[in-house]
Amino acid sequence: MKLKIIAGAFLLSVVVPLLVSCSSNSNADTPLLQVNYSVIVSGDQPISGLQNRKLEVYTDQEAFNSSLYLFIQPITEQAIDFSSRRVILLSLGAMPTSGYSISVDKIENYGKFIKASIIISQPGSNCAVTQASTSPYQFVEVESIKPLIFEERVEDGSCNIEKICINFPPPSFCPGGTDDIVVTGTDSNGCSIYGCKE
Repeated sequence: MKLKIIAGAFLLSVVVPLLVSCSSNSNADTPLLQVNYSVIVSGDQPISGLQNRKLEVYTDQEAFNSSLYLFIQPITEQAIDFSSRRVILLSLGAMPTSGYSISVDKIENYGKFIKASIIISQPGSNCAVTQASTSPYQFVEVESIKPLIFEERVEDGSCNIEKICINFPPPSFCPGGTDDIVVTGTDSNGCSIYGCKE
């Protein structure tokens, strides 16, 4: 009986720590919770005409104000509590047309660090864009001072262009007037093709 108790105690002392270590390691890549953040300012035409891509983290008011001055003027003082927060700058640099953007999708807390997921959007093939250079940027206030890592994802923008069909025939199209006009099919653009009742 004593031997069974000792063997059982030994088994528990080996198995329980293994189960605990397995369960704690399996959650290493799982965020604990979302981190709050807010966009301070964003745009696509910085005052300085910044040409290069930038990703910066500001931990004091002076550095943040100096950088903000390159993007907007006059600046209104944005007082940030840097004892519990930080500011990040996402700048895509010079892009050849409109339709580009850079933004924070989410920020997650992983315990020892936080991860900012960044989305870079570029215009899709069906998007109408202006042929003017742009430099998209975003300043974001993050409610954490933990070490920060970034993850980027590039997406093609989807421009749902609404089809406009202006091919409804005039009342004189059919001998009986508008009451005799019927839809007989659709064309390659999805617009209705009209005919007359027989």
